[in-house]
Order: sequence, then structure tokens, then C-alpha cells
Amino acid sequence: MFDFLQEELAQNTHDQYASVYVQAPGENGNRKAAVPHAPYSVSPQLFGLINALNTEPGSVSIHNQETPAENELFLSGTGAFIDLYEGFGTSMKGFRASGRTSIHYALQHMDAKHRFLFVHNTLSELEDLTAALEKNPRCYWVSNPNANLYIENRLPNYQLFLAHDLKVCLGTDSLTSNWQLSIFEEMRTIARYNSYLTTAKLIEWATTNGAEALGYEDELGTIEVGKSPGLNLLHLNQEGQIDDKSYSERIM
Repeated sequence: MFDFLQEELAQNTHDQYASVYVQAPGENGNRKAAVPHAPYSVSPQLFGLINALNTEPGSVSIHNQETPAENELFLSGTGAFIDLYEGFGTSMKGFRASGRTSIHYALQHMDAKHRFLFVHNTLSELEDLTAALEKNPRCYWVSNPNANLYIENRLPNYQLFLAHDLKVCLGTDSLTSNWQLSIFEEMRTIARYNSYLTTAKLIEWATTNGAEALGYEDELGTIEVGKSPGLNLLHLNQEGQIDDKSYSERIM
């Protein structure tokens, strides 16, 4: 959900999305949640309505620190988002910068009974990650490398996440900013630009962590008796690394 930080739009926005939410299946293995789009597009009032709709603990995602303009908006109240919103005819006169990065605003309004999935994180620093974990130890950091290269031509600082043993997952964003929806292609892209990452670590990010982030760790994510994760055959180079010539073949 998003209301472009316009409090007067929060209730109507919620009502439109809620009508879709209640019709979505939430049983027989399906899970659903109402989620905020991003810190720069959700008012405190809409955050509250989202939290009220998510009565059961689950997973809630939010786009996080994807562009420099996002942090600039909250640090100083200036930048491209001000121009963008005013270009839409949306007034930002009531907006007050906090002097802190955008994730702090999101954390102020998110409900810690849920797992948090922060999506993108291309500009996240250690202080941002620490603040999130202090609010909720069950944080997952979703990387969409192909979308990040398309949108900003940059990738997250993966070494930062590795150094602090954080739960990284892989996603694709959408076809608006990606040319395909393949987790394996996201693995290949990360490997291409970050040779220090092992294939084992990338597989963990693509499988185990993602299953945990969505609450399916009892069924998916690892090859164990009683689970049904499916298998892919990976073709690696002589060093055991994924390279541009590698591909995956679904065998289950």
C-alpha cells in the first residue's frame, strides 16, 4: 500500500487494498500480508491501518534504501522525491525531515510481531542494519541485483552483510525493472561482480534464508526428510563457481 505520505489519503487507500486482501487465499499453504511500499510513500496513518489489518504474525516486506534520494528525503527534506511528488501535484509542505536515514522512519511504524523483509538495501550502512535488528531480531535482507543494476547501476555492500552474518535472501523485483524472474539469474549476477562470495553462500541465500523469511522453513529451503523443496542441477566451472556460461536445469 502507498499514499505518497498524504495522511488524508490513508483511509481510502487502505480500503481499496483491503478489498483485494480479504479475497486473497490465506489457507491451504497460502500466506498473505498487507505491506507498506516504502518509507517515502507511506504515511504514519497508513502504517497504522496496515498493522491493524495484519492480525496474525507473519512476514511483512518493505522497499528500503534503494536510491540516494530516499535517504536524502529523510535526512534533509530535499532531493528528487520532493520534486517528483510536487510534479504529481502532491504537496510536501507538511513533511518534516527527521535527520535520520529512511529505515528509521519505517522502523518507527512497523510491527515487530512480524518478520521484517527489507528489499533492495543498496545504500544500507551498518548503523541502519543495527537499528533494524534492535527493533526486531527477525530481519531478512532481500537483494534484487538485476533490478538494482537496472535502476541505479549499483549493488549492495554484500561484504557488510557477510561480516555480520545477516540473513540475506534473493528476489527479482518485477518485470518493470527486470528482464526475467529467475532467482538463478540473480545468483549469476552476484557471482559475476562479487567473486569472493562462494556458491554455497549464494545457494543459502537463494533457498534456506528465503524459506525462513516467508515462514516455510518446515517445508522448503533444505533437502531433508519430510520436506519438498524441489531440486535444480547447477553447472559450475572448474573452480566450483557460477559463471556466465552456467545454467540451471529443473529436475524435480
